[in-house]
Amino acid sequence: MAASEAQKVILAKDTIDGEPVFLTSCDAWSTDITAAELLTEEDFGWRLAFARRLREVVDATLIDAREGVHGLPELIAA
Repeated sequence: MAASEAQKVILAKDTIDGEPVFLTSCDAWSTDITAAELLTEEDFGWRLAFARRLREVVDATLIDAREGVHGLPELIAA
């Protein structure tokens, strides 16, 4: 993947406890960023639309991320 290609993960709030969770590639939610699905620009729209339809979370949004040194997602510091 080219370094210049935009990458993001989906972050939302769990409706039970309000904790931040990340969408995984198997359509589950995890509190661990390293389990998140790292998305490319072509997937932003449809994955976000999917996440927003799920009842177990609210406020699903895309946030900047990148592939870390071990190939796992990590957040980009603002």
